[in-house]
Amino acid sequence: MGTKRPVYFLSILNPGRSIAKWLIICLAIGLLFWGGKYLCEEARRLPPDEAVKQSLTRTLNADTYRFKVTAKRSQDGQEAVISEISGEKSLDGVHLQGSLPLIKADVEIIHLGDQLYRRDVYTKKWVTVPAEGRIGLEQLIAELNPLSVFKFTDGFFEVKEAGREKIDGHACRVYEVMTKGDNKYLQLFWQDFNYILWVDKKDGLLRQARISGEHREMVNHALSIEVRFFDYHVPIELKPPLE
Repeated sequence: MGTKRPVYFLSILNPGRSIAKWLIICLAIGLLFWGGKYLCEEARRLPPDEAVKQSLTRTLNADTYRFKVTAKRSQDGQEAVISEISGEKSLDGVHLQGSLPLIKADVEIIHLGDQLYRRDVYTKKWVTVPAEGRIGLEQLIAELNPLSVFKFTDGFFEVKEAGREKIDGHACRVYEVMTKGDNKYLQLFWQDFNYILWVDKKDGLLRQARISGEHREMVNHALSIEVRFFDYHVPIELKPPLE
């Protein structure tokens, strides 16, 4: 008993020493916890190509989400905005609206099943687009809609991990994808596509993407598209326009 009292009194007389000891213990426990969590996370991590494939499947099959797309072209160092589009996707279809600065026009399209509607630029009324008049609009939708922009050709798919970054508060893994692409409209003029994808570490959903491509004939002519995804699984109801 006599040998323990001095240690007890010393701890009272020198409380800083005791606090420092407990801080070290807590720090060690914290490091062990986070180290174990990191090791578990690394053990569960998929190879880059499989992670990207699963993310695209999970994203494009999501029941609902919203997105924003900005497409630009650059030629001889001069950059111009081709389109600035916002959209929403539900199980029923897709709604796109925005502007096309190069031709100084606005666009709004609703695609529900086999029905395609566009808002007339001058009257602002909705018009049902007949099958024979859809080629131009379908090309526009294919160029801007993530449902078709993120289709990759089998056999031309190379992925590498390029770091980590937060997008809108979501911790993401960044992947770089080299691919030929599988969009027949984009391939009319562009080739050698490069994708940078931000994949949410928690749910595997795509949060952001940047796509670049080179013109098939003009060496100094390039395309870039940026897409942001948000509002996953938020109720979105798309109906045929009333007008």
